[in-house]
Amino acid sequence: MSVEALTCVENALLLEQQGRLREAEDWFTLAIHRLRGVLQDKSLGNSQSLVLTEHLHDAARHLQQIRSVMRAEEERQRQRQQEQPKPKPQDSGRQMPSTPPPVREQKRAEVAPAVRPPSVPVHAATPKRQQQKQQQQPQQQRRSDYSLVGASPSRASDTVKKAIDIATTLLQQKKYKQSVDVLQHAYDVGNKERNKPGNFHRIEEYLVLLRREYYNHFKPRFLQDNPVLPAEMDVLRRSGITKTIQLPMWDDVQEGYAKENVFMPCEGHWEDPFTPRLSASQRAEGAKYLRIGEIKPNADLCIIRSADPLNVKQTVVGDCSMVCSLIICASYQQRFPKGKIISNVIYPQDNNGDPIVNPKGKYCVKMLINGMTRLIAIDDRFPAAPRTGGLLCTYSKDETELWVSIMEKAFVKLCGGSYEFPGSSSSSDLYKLSGWLPDSVSFESKDFDPELQWKRLYTRHVNGSVLITASTGTLSEEEEKRLKLAASHAYAVLMIREVDGERLLQLKNPWSRQSWSGMYSLDDRREKSRALLAQLQYTEALAEQGVFWITWKDICTHFSRCSLSWNPYMLYKMPDGMSQRPTRLSCHRRFPYTMSTGQVPQFHIGVINAPRPSRMHLVFARHTSNVESFGVQFVKDDPKVPYVAVKVYDVTQFPSIAQHLGASCSFEMCYCRRLAHGTELESGFTPLHEVSYKNMAEHTLSFNCPAGTSNLLVVLSRIESTVKEEFSFSLTLHTEWPQIKLNGEKRSPSGVYMHFIPQSQLKHCTVRQGQWEKGVSCGGRTSLQTFTYNPQYLLTLSKPSMLSVRLNVPECEVSAQVHLVRKEQNPAREQVKWSSRVSALNEGCVFFLHAPLYAHGGVVVDTSLWRCVSFDPKQLLGERRKEKEKAVAEPPSPLPAGEYTIVPALWDKGVPAVFELVVETTEPHELREIPPEGVGFVETTLQGNLMGGATAGLSMLMLPRTDAYFSSNCKACLLATNPCVLTARLLLLVADDTRNDVSTNLSLFRSKDSATMERIASSGPYELYGVALPPVKLDANVTYVLVMSSAKPSHAKYALRLYSSTAIKAWLQ
Repeated sequence: MSVEALTCVENALLLEQQGRLREAEDWFTLAIHRLRGVLQDKSLGNSQSLVLTEHLHDAARHLQQIRSVMRAEEERQRQRQQEQPKPKPQDSGRQMPSTPPPVREQKRAEVAPAVRPPSVPVHAATPKRQQQKQQQQPQQQRRSDYSLVGASPSRASDTVKKAIDIATTLLQQKKYKQSVDVLQHAYDVGNKERNKPGNFHRIEEYLVLLRREYYNHFKPRFLQDNPVLPAEMDVLRRSGITKTIQLPMWDDVQEGYAKENVFMPCEGHWEDPFTPRLSASQRAEGAKYLRIGEIKPNADLCIIRSADPLNVKQTVVGDCSMVCSLIICASYQQRFPKGKIISNVIYPQDNNGDPIVNPKGKYCVKMLINGMTRLIAIDDRFPAAPRTGGLLCTYSKDETELWVSIMEKAFVKLCGGSYEFPGSSSSSDLYKLSGWLPDSVSFESKDFDPELQWKRLYTRHVNGSVLITASTGTLSEEEEKRLKLAASHAYAVLMIREVDGERLLQLKNPWSRQSWSGMYSLDDRREKSRALLAQLQYTEALAEQGVFWITWKDICTHFSRCSLSWNPYMLYKMPDGMSQRPTRLSCHRRFPYTMSTGQVPQFHIGVINAPRPSRMHLVFARHTSNVESFGVQFVKDDPKVPYVAVKVYDVTQFPSIAQHLGASCSFEMCYCRRLAHGTELESGFTPLHEVSYKNMAEHTLSFNCPAGTSNLLVVLSRIESTVKEEFSFSLTLHTEWPQIKLNGEKRSPSGVYMHFIPQSQLKHCTVRQGQWEKGVSCGGRTSLQTFTYNPQYLLTLSKPSMLSVRLNVPECEVSAQVHLVRKEQNPAREQVKWSSRVSALNEGCVFFLHAPLYAHGGVVVDTSLWRCVSFDPKQLLGERRKEKEKAVAEPPSPLPAGEYTIVPALWDKGVPAVFELVVETTEPHELREIPPEGVGFVETTLQGNLMGGATAGLSMLMLPRTDAYFSSNCKACLLATNPCVLTARLLLLVADDTRNDVSTNLSLFRSKDSATMERIASSGPYELYGVALPPVKLDANVTYVLVMSSAKPSHAKYALRLYSSTAIKAWLQ
């Protein structure tokens, strides 16, 4: 069917070229009909569908152009007919496709059906009669299924035509990359000549199809199983642009390896425009860049011949960790030939996947960098001594091998662009090279268990599960001479053996000299040592190459740490004992500088019906955009490098509001609980593992996942530093359970998924940015009389609603809290703009919520968390059970409709800071900031000292004028010339609020008669933390008495702030 459809396209194009537009229109119409029918076949491969879709679009474009031309021609004929009254009848010559005329085979200027991947065969065909004649011709006379001859423009040069013919031949030989490069070269030449028809750009479209076909046959090694979201792709693309070089994505059709012209990049030899700078030691040796053909003119060069680790030799470049990485990779490939850990990353390659020598001198190295497999292109020029021709970079002692120098140059170009290599870690290098999980063990750690680590490393190294390098720490000059070990130097671990009760490791110095002089070295003259070395086949020749055996005890004593790289394909076993490929789920995000847990990136690992407990592994990889400062990450305690920790919590018992209401995670939307601090869930809530902050760009965290269904929360955290910049990162989960695709119609009954948790999850969300301003709004905690001056917000709920209030404090050393308060209604408050402000949590409060503890970085108040309910005597949220298990099982109660005051506060007063307030509800809400106290009113301030007089019962509304309460306490007389609203606040002017033990009260009286005073307003019970008079209406020309009293005798100094809607007279009596 596809052949017939493409035949129609072929004939339509020929007829169009001949100017037979009517017939071409019929053929294009038939072709479109047949192509649509073919595309409905679900058995088509991706590449076939792409090619046929392109043909469909191409046919539609041609059909549209033909009909446009025909309409224009008809319009011209109509105009001519109007000018000539009696025109001759014209035969349109229209024929139906059922009996089409014969079509001659000839070259066309159109490119469309000529260039396509070989998965879709194309036969140059004609209508029925001509096709039958063609079937009688010899097979040799027919045009090739993959012919590109028709793609050559009529005016294109012979070079372009020849290149197209060569590309056709290579495509038939399934040399996809060579075919793409040759065709790309033809396109570039055609553009350069500027001697081409307008449709020449169609070659570029088919180049894209060929690149896709290439990727179908040669898939990238490092792929995540979950899809990359658009926001994540933006992060990855930005991470490919560094300050020195660009790192294209390997599998990107527009910029990846299939786009990179390797075989025909230019005329002559290719030269990389970015040349790494030579190091000081290389310049001292007179090094210059020479092509490998100039250095070894008569050598039978190859990329990899044997990958012998003993052939790798480091010279004057100080990149011992990277060289050790190459050595242990070569050792692994030698031990496990099918594990082409080196061969798989160097290109170009032949059809067997083995790297080959490129006459053009251009090579591409594939590395996992900044969250994605990326391309690093280098040329075959290497530092060498011009006189001797000796290489002054790391090389293979097999003079025909190039892989060592190629890999080093790729690393140098990536890690700073200079052979003055800043240093690295072999686990980080191997993660870039192979995707193996980076890890390390410190011999100097107090938790280091040599017995446990030996058993762990011995068994895993033998079966190829781990690769190891060991590094020395600081050694004195005397120790270096005595032990023959270099200080701060890395050694490759080639073998681990246990012989006659001795635990031994075979190490190699990348310098290929200076071996060990301790036990089981050639300097050890003991008979036992000589016998054991003979058994191990250790010779002086090996010692001269820097190879030696050392005991595990000496390693733990004289070395500081070892870098580990874990084979991801050996993490899990199938029931038959064979290794199982892990499921890899990745997320890519940006990490802003913040100390608030509520603002840091958080991720949800959803585990559904896990049949048993399992071990999971998370790899954190920080993206490096400034490659010039690459080596800084390995400097201990450098303030410019962020220290990051990955924490995993089990929050299964703490569903979010959305989960309580039945929401489940979907594609691009997560409903798992976000953490604000952790104390909101339960006291002692801790991660599933030991937490460690690291400055390494890549490191692995392993943890145990329980059986069954669970919600795991991943929280990233960073330590405060002087550099307050955000950075991009990737987080990759390795697990043995299959992936659950959240975008599928039918989800798997069991498996794992991981995705980012958004800042808001409920339908209605409001975010406010605020600050505690010094001297204005830094009120401090509730036990301080200045609490009322904190920023406060009025939340209005139109309907009963579930509620979450999250306070994020990005930079502040003082712990924070957020309060949600509902006050008693007072009609007089309607005339006071700030009447909803809260002075103290017991001042007319009928309900309030707050986080269980003040916490650094922020807190959350959530109606689904039983620990947040602090005071609810009227049971607005219903009966609350204290038992956590029961509270979790019960659906949370909504908050009743009404007005609530939200107060963010710090523990200490006077501390300036910024904050973010996030309010989420299930029903519509309104959030507005409450004006500061006194806004719009006239402020009058009186100061004095308490008299420490008698107290009166607050329940007594009438008091005689002669009562000692009036004569022994401070009084202020108030007189309003016009009716107004009054409120007042009493502040004690003490040096330290925390030591204040004076409880005070404000009571307002007016004359009832000549002998009695009537109490019309009171601040309430005697309180320690400052009191305020609620809004009260004053009549005009009436003298009121405001009494300031204390619960016990005191002469503390006070300030009385009076706020009135109109000016009043106030004086102390």
